[in-house]
Amino acid sequence: MKPLSSFLHRIYRRVVKVGLALNYDFLTWQAEEIPQGPKIFCSNHFSSSDVHFVTTLTKDPLHMVIGPAFGIPVIGSFLRWTEQINALTKEDRKTVVQKAVSYLQEGDSIYIFPEGDLNTQEQLMCFKSGVAQIYLANPVPIVPIGLIAPKRRVRNKMSKTAGRQMTVVSRNYYANIGKCMEFPEALEVAKYDVETARQMILDELSETIDTLIKEIKTDKFWS
Repeated sequence: MKPLSSFLHRIYRRVVKVGLALNYDFLTWQAEEIPQGPKIFCSNHFSSSDVHFVTTLTKDPLHMVIGPAFGIPVIGSFLRWTEQINALTKEDRKTVVQKAVSYLQEGDSIYIFPEGDLNTQEQLMCFKSGVAQIYLANPVPIVPIGLIAPKRRVRNKMSKTAGRQMTVVSRNYYANIGKCMEFPEALEVAKYDVETARQMILDELSETIDTLIKEIKTDKFWS
């Protein structure tokens, strides 16, 4: 990440951390120490707050795959200055995998929400193939993360900045970071059947993230 982008990213992360400390019951669990080096972070996605809060889960410089926010004046410019990955339009999405792989090759990490849209917290949406394509093009550890908040804390709010309704979280937010995942079998299958290899990765990732979410409800703190 370029020096200016890295500086802005660190400042933004610090601001988010302060906001979380002052206004939220924000708890995280981590199955193991996250290794150094480039990684693919991925999680479920149920609120617009996710893109802000998850930046605090790692010290890695992050290039996050983001869609609608790139269409908001000023915010879109900030996202470009911090080298986030634009997935706003159909044309933009055609270059997401290529850009993500290039950042991994430079030694940075990326963050992606494989569902591609907000779920209702009833169940995960089907994972889109992007995360699997990125892994197969440049195999690095994938860090699965389960996110959740009590439904009473999730609401729709009109954003004057965005000019539309946004789903936001107040007061309570929880993140469960699982063990790093790698997919050697999928890499072998990809040599002769790429589609099957992608689906193998997506199925295991989806199952793992679903389990991480359920762990918060059953085995860890829940309020």
